Formats: sequence, structure tokens, C-alpha cells
Amino acid sequence: MKSTVKKLEGAARQLVITLSPEKVNKALEEAVAGIRKEVTIPGFRKGNAPEDIVRRNYMETAMDEVKRRLVPRAYQDALDKHGVVPVSLPELSDVILEPNGALSFTARLDLRPEVKLHRYRGLKVAGQKLTVPGEEVEEALSRVRGMHAEFAGTDRPIQKGDYGICDIEAFIDGKPITRKQEKVWIEADRQASMLGLGEELYGMKKGEKKDMDVTLPGEYPDKQYAGKKAVFKVEVKETQEKKLPELDDALARKAGQDTLAGLREEMRARIMEKKEHNNRINMKNQIIEYLLKKHSFDLPGSMVKKQFEALMKRTRDELAEKGTDDKAVESHLDGLKQRLMDEARNKVKLYFILDGIAAAENISVTGEEVEERLRSMAEYYNQKFEDVKKYYEENGLTGGVKEQLREDKTLDFLFSEAVITTN
Repeated sequence: MKSTVKKLEGAARQLVITLSPEKVNKALEEAVAGIRKEVTIPGFRKGNAPEDIVRRNYMETAMDEVKRRLVPRAYQDALDKHGVVPVSLPELSDVILEPNGALSFTARLDLRPEVKLHRYRGLKVAGQKLTVPGEEVEEALSRVRGMHAEFAGTDRPIQKGDYGICDIEAFIDGKPITRKQEKVWIEADRQASMLGLGEELYGMKKGEKKDMDVTLPGEYPDKQYAGKKAVFKVEVKETQEKKLPELDDALARKAGQDTLAGLREEMRARIMEKKEHNNRINMKNQIIEYLLKKHSFDLPGSMVKKQFEALMKRTRDELAEKGTDDKAVESHLDGLKQRLMDEARNKVKLYFILDGIAAAENISVTGEEVEERLRSMAEYYNQKFEDVKKYYEENGLTGGVKEQLREDKTLDFLFSEAVITTN
């Protein structure tokens, strides 16, 4: 066997592999012999047809069998010979039977990049000095009141703080820009409702319709409509009056505490916990930004493409769930392609950096840790653990969970080693 390796763009490589006529002929003889035992040719008993007739009638089938037998083994031998470690399945092309009987083919693949690690211990990150002002606690208590509010239907005109349950359609130049949304709860308050439509509900009654002129914001999801004037056709199907409970011990008991003081302290602790969580995320992101900036190496194009396609699909699904029509979804995605491609490249790059650090620090993940993550996922989605575990195992997804856990543990390690300064 002969083979050559050629460097292409980035981490891509091209292998050209040629198998000798002797090896090909031997495999062809074995393939023909196998076919001869199984086929029935008119005029001959099964397994007794002459070899030349079998070759003439089943040469294409025989050659397919030769390729099936020889190509994978030859590809692996070439990898071993050249010390090539791929991170993708090969793209095979130009599988040709030469006039002299030799078999040649080309394999394109992506290499695992060589990552030369820069300093990663003792990185400096900036944290925030965290406090919980009293007004934040009171805002949280107001939300608790809202969660335990009661609603009652009313026939009077809508007042500030009421809710209109509405059917909504949006148009620009007479053409719909989203699917019709039915029974949408809109609070009659400019700050609390989408695009300020709530303020337009003041004075409306059940069964009334109104065209509302709105200038779409610059950050409107579908960029082709951003900043344009639209008409929202709103029909009030029901009106609801919101009745808030008193802020007292009785409300605290509904919320799981014995007293209002206990509920207030719980809110303070929750706010602090959330701030600490966000602060850790912010500092870890600083570590990630440093690692991405300090490391440079060729990325496997196939992995970047796969990650980009996954990000595109996720964004497409999110827009579709919001009721954005297909044309608007594609228009929005066109404007996001470069950002999503940059994000895909950074995700792939970070994977190899963290993988290198994990290897250097002997960071690994146990089967018990994978199961614990699956249990957490089952609890979050309110599913049975056994069902979630079976789904991930049958669909080959546990490896991805293990990789994500390893990345998380590596980032936790880097954070534990970081030097934190507080603003």
C-alpha cells in the first residue's frame, strides 16, 4: 500500500491511498467466490456456475465488496503510518480501479489540533462586591404578591393594572408579519406590556376591537421590520381585574414561611444567591475570554460546521416558537450568520483548550457523576430518571453529557485557581 498526506486549509488533510493489484485481486477472488456460492444462474445449479460467468454478471457487486473490505483497513493503516489523529469521519472520493488493477481513493479529514497551552493557573478576574439593598427585597415581595394575586372577570372598561385577554394580529403595509396570537394576556400598563400595547387598552371593554399604531423597536427580532411602523389589530376577548393580597403573615404562609419577616429574609437570601451565581458566571466568562485570546490554532472545519448548524437550528426553533413566520425567521437568521459562526468557532476552540487543560490536570468524570447529572436533568424536566437515562443511552448522548461535565469541572478548577479582585 502507498499513501501520501497533503495539508489543506486549517486543520484539514487529504490522504491519497493506493492498494497494490495483488491485494485487490486477492480480495476480488474472495468476493467472487463468496458470490458464486450464493447466486443462482440459469443453466447451472446454485454454487456451480463458472467463475468467469459470475465475474461477468456480478463484477460490480464483487467490486463493491472489495471496496467494503479494503478501504476502511487501508484508511486506518494510512492514519497509523502518518501519525494522523482525525476528529471527523473521512469524506471519501475518487475510489478508482486503475487499469493495472490497483485500487486508489482519496480521504479528506480534519485533524485534532495541537494546542500549546499558555498559563492558565492564577488568572486575574474581577468580581463585584455584592449587597442586597432593601428596595430589591421589597420588589421581590411585590412579585410574591403578584404570584398569589386573584383575578376576577369584569364588564367595566379596562383600567390601569387590569388585564385584557386578547387576540392579536400585526401588519405592515396591510401584510401580516407574524402568525395570529390568540388569548394573549396583556397588562394595562405601558411598562409591563409588549411594545406598550397595554396603555392602548385603557377604556376598552370585552368584545371591542382596536387598531394600534406601533413603531417597532430597533432590536425587533426580525430585522427587516425593525424600526418600521406596524398596525396591531387587537380584539379584547375577556377583561380581568387583578386583586393583590395584603403583605402580611398570611401571605408569608402561602409562600412557605411562618412570618413576613421570615419571607423577607428568604427573599434577601435568594437575591444574594442569584447575584453570587451571576458573579461567578461573569468571572468564568473572563477566564474564557482570556483563554480564547491567548490561544491560536487551526480549527477542524467539520466540527465548526456542525456547531454552527446546531446554533442555527436552535435559533430557528426559538423564533418559530415565538410565532415568527417562516420568511421572517430566515431573514433574521441571515443577519445572524456571522455572529453564530463566530460563536461556533469559539465553542470549538474552547473545547480543545479545556480538553488540553483537563488532560494536563488529570481531570476526569466518573459514571456516577454522569448519572447524577442525568438525575438533575430528569428532576428539572419532571421526568423519570430511568426514562431519561434510557433515552440518552439509546441515542448515544451520554458521551456528550460526560464531555460537558468535564468542561464544567475544568472551568471550576480554573476558577478555584484564579486570583479574584473585588470592585
